[in-house]
Amino acid sequence: MSWSEWRDAPPGDFAVLGDPVKHSRSPRMHTAAYKALGRSWRYNAVRVPLSEFDEAVVHLARLGYRGVNCTVPLKEAAFRWADEVDATTRRIGAANTLRLADRHATNTDAPAFVNTFAGKGPVLVLGAGGTARAVLVALDEAGVRTFLWNRTRAKAEALVESLRVAADVIEGPHLAGMRSVVNTTSASLQGEALPIDWSMAGAGTLVYEAAYGPSPFLDAAQAHGLEAVDGLPLLVEQGALAITWWTGVEPDRSVMMEAVR
Repeated sequence: MSWSEWRDAPPGDFAVLGDPVKHSRSPRMHTAAYKALGRSWRYNAVRVPLSEFDEAVVHLARLGYRGVNCTVPLKEAAFRWADEVDATTRRIGAANTLRLADRHATNTDAPAFVNTFAGKGPVLVLGAGGTARAVLVALDEAGVRTFLWNRTRAKAEALVESLRVAADVIEGPHLAGMRSVVNTTSASLQGEALPIDWSMAGAGTLVYEAAYGPSPFLDAAQAHGLEAVDGLPLLVEQGALAITWWTGVEPDRSVMMEAVR
């Protein structure tokens, strides 16, 4: 098995935590990066239910893990667990990278998004979870006109208010007038399509998927002739930033990308 339950986790140095986590390509990406650096660090995938997060992280620290990445649905729990966070991560209110010994947290999703997103505003962001937090703050700090849609409007409104970002919550995922669309929902992980009328998108609209793997969202966009970017560049960039934050070493991103394609 390429992943383990947290109680059965093998010894290691770093890990990705999530639920689900069996789909994760992070172990082979990090392993390739470490090998290219000449390091023998071990990186594992570990399933951690949200309700067991704190207990699991303490257990992994006792096993010798130095740092972990956190994915759906653990990013806000990771933020709450930390004793110290940087200013941007504090504003986001969600963390995807932890150092276990000193309980420090950061969010590499936000800078990774900035480094891999070539779209222009207005931008429509879909979803209101941990990844949406990072994307909304990144767009706000860049001064990009942003709109937000979530299936539960109240959650989207609460998110905008808590982040204090200049984003407009809209009733439906309407594409008219949008130059970019960013999907931060977990719909693609579940194999679900979003209720989007792609015929309303302009010819130059950029479609960006934060997740990676099979994506009904990207499939539908590409069927309408739109430029689409999957989540692999974001995966690689946030992983590379995490490695540097943990170790002070700069990994080879081309090696990491080759490992996950």
